[in-house]
Amino acid sequence: MAAVKADLVIKNGKIATVDKNFTYVEAVATRGGWIIDRGTNAEMEAYIGPDTQVIDAGGRLVLPGANDSHMHAVHTGYTLSPTFLDFSGPEYDSMDKILSKLKKACDEAAPGQWVFGCGFVDSNIKELAAENRIMNRWDLDPVSPNVPVAMTDFSLHSMVCNSKALEVAGIDKNYPEIPASVGMIDRDENGEPVGRFHEWGAQNLLCEKCPILTDAELEDAIRRVQHALNEQGITSHTDILGEGGEHVFRGTWGTRPIHIYEKMAERGELTARVSIAYFSAIGGEESYDSIIRGTERVPASIPEFKDRNWVKGDAIKFFVDLGGPTWQRKGIRPEGSFVTAWGLDEDTLIEEVQRTIIELHRMGWQVCIHSCGGGSMDACIEGLAKANQLYPGKDLRHFLIHCDDTTKEAAAKMVKNGILAAIQPTAANIVFGWNTPVLTDKEEIFNYQAYTDLGACLTGGSDSTCFSMNWRQGMQFCMTRTTADGYCARPDLAMKREDAIRMYTINGAYQEHMEHVRGSIEVNKVADFQILDTDIMTCPVTEIGSSKVVMTICGGKVVYQA
Repeated sequence: MAAVKADLVIKNGKIATVDKNFTYVEAVATRGGWIIDRGTNAEMEAYIGPDTQVIDAGGRLVLPGANDSHMHAVHTGYTLSPTFLDFSGPEYDSMDKILSKLKKACDEAAPGQWVFGCGFVDSNIKELAAENRIMNRWDLDPVSPNVPVAMTDFSLHSMVCNSKALEVAGIDKNYPEIPASVGMIDRDENGEPVGRFHEWGAQNLLCEKCPILTDAELEDAIRRVQHALNEQGITSHTDILGEGGEHVFRGTWGTRPIHIYEKMAERGELTARVSIAYFSAIGGEESYDSIIRGTERVPASIPEFKDRNWVKGDAIKFFVDLGGPTWQRKGIRPEGSFVTAWGLDEDTLIEEVQRTIIELHRMGWQVCIHSCGGGSMDACIEGLAKANQLYPGKDLRHFLIHCDDTTKEAAAKMVKNGILAAIQPTAANIVFGWNTPVLTDKEEIFNYQAYTDLGACLTGGSDSTCFSMNWRQGMQFCMTRTTADGYCARPDLAMKREDAIRMYTINGAYQEHMEHVRGSIEVNKVADFQILDTDIMTCPVTEIGSSKVVMTICGGKVVYQA
């Protein structure tokens, strides 16, 4: 009989431990939020005492809690609030449908209240597609003459507002032009702003005139998103926060949420663990000076993390591409299409991006870079390789985010230089067909199994609120290479189930330097589990995405139950 009794025992499960050998066991015992043993039902029986909570898994599949390796968590929680307008569904394919919903919100708005929303896709709105244009303020004005409105598209990189919002913000024909490294304010042929703001620096200029969310509202957003994550079996995630987003989306990208996460952790109120990547670029401007000066200010702007198993921050995030693979390789780039968040010519851009990478590496930061197109990836990989050569011996685990135009050659270089790839299969599930024309290897795009076989560490995320947090949908795409709308290419390149599971568990923990305490079901790791209603290791691959999580446990406590 075990001398120590467990707080929690899960028995009668098909428990995939995701250890080195992908071992299966029947039962697991935990105490104080940590795993103390695993094995057969009979072996774990010894840990059951009068106060032990026993969960009978009923033969269901039990996995480690999932990790979302790239998302905008506080912002996602804000979009889940009842007053926020969500236009992300396929039903919003016409301006009439969008304006109908917007009008109702504006009619109900109190005097001085703004209306916010996100999720629309310009190219999916039939009136805009017919005219080959994007939404502008004059589209919104008829239903919102007196209420300021601001909405971002599905990528978050572009915001549309109405004339009232421009008026309140004081942005008119006489507003000065901004540097391309800050972003872009679209104007008509007469120099009038049309109500479109591209990239974070430009959006900051409008958002700083919006009413900022209170600390209580930010805390509510964190609670909402963590519940939504738990519903998907997710017990750890990233967030992009810092000075560069102080006003973006009303403060959900700023520094205040970092302090709120820490306070909630100290009170024992978090139900998922968070790793923060600092958006340090001052004012959201993508340049060497802005990023480095902002990074130097990070230590003074963040709290002391008292338990890094719950809240930590080791990475600096910056952007190179715009919302998609906009910096493509020269061989496939359409004439005149070169555009990035830095607004520089290509040779200068390569030099500045690599200089930024090397300095951040020298300073001891993990570097994570929004990099989609092949040109962007090649420049970043080369810069990270140079950084390792100049300042070797640092286990920083730099990673590129999105990696749409990964080739086998690029993946091999990433492996050689210890660079990880934070990918979003739930995004590929939507954009697979859209991106193909601008990617290098059109026959083998998103060939995740090939990159894994080369030794690449792929981590799975959602980029929420842009795409779904349902990681099983992402796994199904990896297995079928078929998108939500039925587009399929090279199903023979399907990923192995075990590797897809690793991508969403132990690999994410490795990216966060936390593989020693989470990501697999092993002794002396945290007691984070999810129980599924479907055995996604054996079911038809077309049923993986529709599987449901019936229970999520974080730190030995049930945080979600269907």
